[in-house]
Amino acid sequence: MGTADAGGGELTDLAAEVAALDEAAGDRVRAAVAAFRAPIRVQTAGRAGVGRSTVAAALTADGIEGAVVEESDAVDVPGAPDPMLDGDVVVYILVEAVRDADRDAVRNLDPAQALFVLNKADTLGASRVPADAWATATARAAECSEEGGLPALPLIGTRASAGTSSKSGISESGIAESGIGAVSAAVADRVARARAHRGEILLNTLRSQAARSLASRDVLERYLAGDHAVALGAAAARLHLADCIADEPEPPRTAADAGRCADWWRAQLARQPTARRRRAVVDIRRHYVRVGRQLSGSPGT
Repeated sequence: MGTADAGGGELTDLAAEVAALDEAAGDRVRAAVAAFRAPIRVQTAGRAGVGRSTVAAALTADGIEGAVVEESDAVDVPGAPDPMLDGDVVVYILVEAVRDADRDAVRNLDPAQALFVLNKADTLGASRVPADAWATATARAAECSEEGGLPALPLIGTRASAGTSSKSGISESGIAESGIGAVSAAVADRVARARAHRGEILLNTLRSQAARSLASRDVLERYLAGDHAVALGAAAARLHLADCIADEPEPPRTAADAGRCADWWRAQLARQPTARRRRAVVDIRRHYVRVGRQLSGSPGT
């Protein structure tokens, strides 16, 4: 799932323009922009000994744009309170199976923003044949997902931190690799969702300030009508249309592609059962219309 970038200098300029017209509104816009731009916190969590540090190092080395990886304290330590799992994205690490302490720790996590990583996958099962071992790990991860309520992926953390990776977990030569590719992709998708949600909050704040601040209303409404805000709105709209996203056309490379995307989304409008979903479709279609203009070189808003 894609999202718009952090706005470059456009949001900085917007905050400065608003502040020059209405100091209080400018302070609120600056705070909203700072919250939007802050790195997405990816938190690795789990019981002691499961490999929280190893997985954190592997994710950091893999370089997920716009994210910072943090390791939480261990869960289920006698005499110590469990850590608060409050990252924008939580990567909860397991070994072998889901324990009661794990279930308790993840009970309130949103599966859209959290996942299990079944670490030390090379130790599962009796066979040491790479393909067999990985098949066992994949099956065990599916069991963990069913038992714990979060998506789960297998990982060989020590290999991941050493730099080997494969989305399938098995190289063409049959040597077991780490699985970090699939884990990083799942984390990156959740990072994009978190950024899109922040974009939605930012746009709502700017709309609120436009309604409240007569002095800066024109400046704010001009930004909200512009291409960057439209792109942020489209990214946020996708959060409400997961079922449609799976079937949508490929991202456009040409103006004609963008037109086809806009037409496809227009066709979805009548199928949406709620006003919220219809607004989301309109937001996405509007973005593709803008993209089409940009790709064709035509002037637009």
